[in-house]
Amino acid sequence: MRMYALLTEPIGKIRKVMIYESKNGVYVFLFDSHEDKGCYADHWFVEIEDAMDYCMEELNINESQWVCINDPQDGDQHDIIGTIRINNLN
Repeated sequence: MRMYALLTEPIGKIRKVMIYESKNGVYVFLFDSHEDKGCYADHWFVEIEDAMDYCMEELNINESQWVCINDPQDGDQHDIIGTIRINNLN
């Protein structure tokens, strides 16, 4: 599952937040722009509830602000809504 929210009032540099629930845990990506570009920071949580609590308590995001989006395809960058492939250097 992936979803993002645009902050109504920026908090420091944070303008947009994305949550990505993967098989390895839950990532909260922080963005300094509303543009579809990579995040500048992220947090990792074990459970989705912990990530949601962080977003609600620390970033003042309410449930109605979330927009659900498709999960990234294999090889796609996780913090980009559009398709950007990650180069495999192995």
